[in-house]
Amino acid sequence: MATGLHRITPLTTLLALLLLTGACGSPEPAPAVEPASRQPVGPDPASPPPSASASAVASSKVVGQAPADLRNLDWDSVPFPGEFCSVPGLVRFDDRLEARGRSRTWGPVRIMRSQQVNYGDFEGDSRVEAAVYVGCDDDGITQNTQIAAGYVVFGRAGKNLVVLGSITAQQESQAAYPTALVRPEFARGRITVHEKWYRFSDAHCCPTGNATTVWTREGHRLAPGAPRVVS
Repeated sequence: MATGLHRITPLTTLLALLLLTGACGSPEPAPAVEPASRQPVGPDPASPPPSASASAVASSKVVGQAPADLRNLDWDSVPFPGEFCSVPGLVRFDDRLEARGRSRTWGPVRIMRSQQVNYGDFEGDSRVEAAVYVGCDDDGITQNTQIAAGYVVFGRAGKNLVVLGSITAQQESQAAYPTALVRPEFARGRITVHEKWYRFSDAHCCPTGNATTVWTREGHRLAPGAPRVVS
């Protein structure tokens, strides 16, 4: 006769088999894994625009070819703009560094330039720009020594020599004589020009007023700030 223990064992075995059979049914297939979307790799096709300084130089007036260093340029062969004296176009100087032209303001004039060239890095590209002093008078008609003066500023654009602009005096004299330009000083992004202006009591030989004007680039041209009187 089977004991209670023997009667329970077949039931336990049957229950275990049923549970095992239910747990081991046909497996459901796992959902497919979608591959991650691929992002395009490579540089942005939009190229950055050129710097304002580079654009301004490229748009300047070309007056000839330029060496890698402007200090090696033959300045005797370079034409200069006459705009500082209201003379349209370019002028070429003779062996005496003089030229004749017609000013829209003063009529026939004699234009002169200095043999000295001032160099400095205005563009901040480790290459020098140049400023050359120029002046004009009425060619002896009224014995005036000078009626206008300025600096013409040159730079390089590729292999070209270009005119960056003309600098003129900004501080007005109290006397009838025009303000004189003494010297330019180059720094990155600006040219500081020292000016000598006449007070009412000054003799023609000796202006006593001193001022400075800082010139910077505005768009494609050189533009002056307000002159600062220092004495």
